[in-house]
Amino acid sequence: MYSRAPEVPYVNERRGRAVKKLLLVALAAIGGLLVYRQIQADRAEQDLWTEATDSVPTGS
Repeated sequence: MYSRAPEVPYVNERRGRAVKKLLLVALAAIGGLLVYRQIQADRAEQDLWTEATDSVPTGS
């Protein structure tokens, strides 16, 4: 019966670092997306308020 060879601790350490980096990049991307969506929502709300409070042109 074959058994897996014990992995070298260095390999496990490298994998752990890679997973941590990947998680960090994923969290940064999610954070950036949330900030972007909030900025877009704020702009949309500001545009709505600007449209609602604009003075009516005198020629209309």
